[in-house]
Amino acid sequence: MRKAVFIFITFILVAVSIDWIHSCAELKSHKEVFGRYLTYADMYEYRDKDYDYVVRVPSFFNAQPDSLQEEKGRMRFDYADQWITLVIESHVMNSDGMSLQAGMDSLAQVLHATDSKKDKDYCILSGPQYEQGSHIDGYSYYTKIMVNHQLWFVYTIIYPDDYKDVLARLFKEVDDWQIWERPQLKLKQ
Repeated sequence: MRKAVFIFITFILVAVSIDWIHSCAELKSHKEVFGRYLTYADMYEYRDKDYDYVVRVPSFFNAQPDSLQEEKGRMRFDYADQWITLVIESHVMNSDGMSLQAGMDSLAQVLHATDSKKDKDYCILSGPQYEQGSHIDGYSYYTKIMVNHQLWFVYTIIYPDDYKDVLARLFKEVDDWQIWERPQLKLKQ
């Protein structure tokens, strides 16, 4: 009888151990968890009160208070935890009469862009992140600049390089961004 109880308890312990090891093997990295969270997060639209333009940002990002904004037309959002810091910002610049191509070339040089794309009313720049002339190791930016009359509307993501592959939704938001929200089409019933 004692052998049967011992074998039964041993069997239970082995089964629990196997189940625990299996569940530990399924644990996801923070990057995978963050990517999944970003994929399913609600997107909120924020409207700038000065220029009335709109940006869409994941619901779990924090908006910088208006009192900290240094200039008109600037919005800044961030997400930070012990593994990652992400920044989404937008602002408005005066073109000073410069063409989009000339502005893109100038900004590409200033921002150390390694990739650029231009269309008739916007350009996209990306590259390693620099702040005050110093390279921020492990971080990059992705920026869309849209032209409207004499103003350039800028939408930027600053992200850690090793999270790039889980940020596809944010890159798509930047790529699809329009200065003002597009009216929703209503289907006839």
